[in-house]
Amino acid sequence: MEVKRITAIVAAGAVFVLTGCGGGNTVGGGGPPPTNATPGGIWHGNESVSGLQVTGIVDESGNFNFVRGDGVQYVGLAAVSGQSLTANVEGIVPLGFVFADGSAHGTGTITGTLQARQTINTSTKFTTDFGAVSTGTLNLTFDTLYNRPSSLTTLSGNFTNAANSVVVTVGSNGALFSQDSVSGCVLNGTASVINATYNAYKVTFDYSNCVGQASALNGVQFSGLATLDNTVVPERIIAGVTSQSGNIKYSVVLQLNRT
Repeated sequence: MEVKRITAIVAAGAVFVLTGCGGGNTVGGGGPPPTNATPGGIWHGNESVSGLQVTGIVDESGNFNFVRGDGVQYVGLAAVSGQSLTANVEGIVPLGFVFADGSAHGTGTITGTLQARQTINTSTKFTTDFGAVSTGTLNLTFDTLYNRPSSLTTLSGNFTNAANSVVVTVGSNGALFSQDSVSGCVLNGTASVINATYNAYKVTFDYSNCVGQASALNGVQFSGLATLDNTVVPERIIAGVTSQSGNIKYSVVLQLNRT
């Protein structure tokens, strides 16, 4: 399902801009059940419906944020049985954009197989809130970046959004802060380590003092997952977070370079 732009908003380090429109083993004879594959990882691949690249962050419990190349996020909790993976997903477009049929949200399913720390191969079905249905595939490959250890010391520092020069500060205690002089938005929140063995962080924050169209974000509580790509120079935080206020759901994707 493609998306189209209504307006674009830049707020406190978050850029609301689009860049472009084997089955499980079985054990007979009453033996022990098969071991469930572990879904955790940083995953990269393509979605067949849009043809766009997808980057996913999945923790060891199966919580996931998949970010499509146009800023659409797919979020949910994956269930694994043996090497079979299933999930109910929500798809949310960035503020100021809609799917081709005018909706900004939808729900769907993912069904397929998981080779732990290797590949995810699934079939997808997605229905927008206005009823447009699309089916396709999502095939992903594991990124060993996930195997790097995480810590608040590793994550701490100043990070700048190249699109708007807004600086997001990550404190040594995980405190998050930024202020956007254009939108007025002030971001306050927290990053925390999920499992020190793996390169994934939980992120929560809210906005205040936003003006204009961005004022819709005031008081909205966001949460999601992040990773630090410290294989590149400058290092880069990638985070996907979502929220709900009343009947409206919001998606924010952060890509921040260490400064």
